[in-house]
Amino acid sequence: METAPDERRALVTGPDGPARLAAAGMTWEAVAGWLHGPMDAAVWEAVIPTMGPMALLRNLRNFDEAGVSDEAAARVAERLSDPAEVARSRQFPFRYLAAHQKAPSPRWAAPLERALGHSLANVPALPGRTLILVDRSDSMFWDTVSERSELTRADAAAVFGTALAARAEQANLVEFGWGSAEVPYAPGEPVLDVLRRFRDMGGTYTAKAVRKHYREHDRILIVTDEQGAPHEPAVPAETVPAEIPVYTWNLAGYQPAHSPRGPHRHTFGGLTDAAFRMVGLIEAGRGAAWPWTTGPA
Repeated sequence: METAPDERRALVTGPDGPARLAAAGMTWEAVAGWLHGPMDAAVWEAVIPTMGPMALLRNLRNFDEAGVSDEAAARVAERLSDPAEVARSRQFPFRYLAAHQKAPSPRWAAPLERALGHSLANVPALPGRTLILVDRSDSMFWDTVSERSELTRADAAAVFGTALAARAEQANLVEFGWGSAEVPYAPGEPVLDVLRRFRDMGGTYTAKAVRKHYREHDRILIVTDEQGAPHEPAVPAETVPAEIPVYTWNLAGYQPAHSPRGPHRHTFGGLTDAAFRMVGLIEAGRGAAWPWTTGPA
């Protein structure tokens, strides 16, 4: 901090610049404010070695706009897709899908897809048989999951459902709208390949999809904006026994919903990384397990 402003760039980009920044504990945000100059390619390449995985993920566009070299980009890609780094960052698939969609350069596509696959290890594995219903009605494409996100509700619901299905002991993954259909997937298959099979399916007929696909599953997960017709409950009582848990994520937030009420009927507002843990925690509570004994299998 005592270095004169006109000498700071040379301090960063000169010999041992990255090591000097690391020793000083300078984050990329601190460097950006301290530098009194542009964050060009040379500065970014000096800062990149000290950046954490999520900082790298958030700055892919900045790297490209600054013209970071292919060699530096390759090092970033290697860290982003390193299974140990992904596990240590404890990030869930949403983050990598959003980055994959926003990344301006194709050089980030493959490592982000690998990172998304590695992030499935952070998703708890549900035991038994699970029915996962993903709303693909028109309204799911009209808005994003939050004001700061560019991820549509449709894409967020699809990646959430696919990730849970891929990790579950046995799951049926279903898309629904006017009609409904199972979305095929194979163990170990890239998540993005499965996502490409989801379609835009018009209106919202949740109850119809439940009637068609429920076959004595141990639980039902519904990811929707709950913009369906209000004349009938989303989960027909004559189809799903009262003791079968039903979990609904309303991506439109806490609004009047058409989901049923009852001791085994749960509705959550919004969809965040915490959603992946909710089912396991609730069912562990019902089984009187301690919270710290639950988690990824």
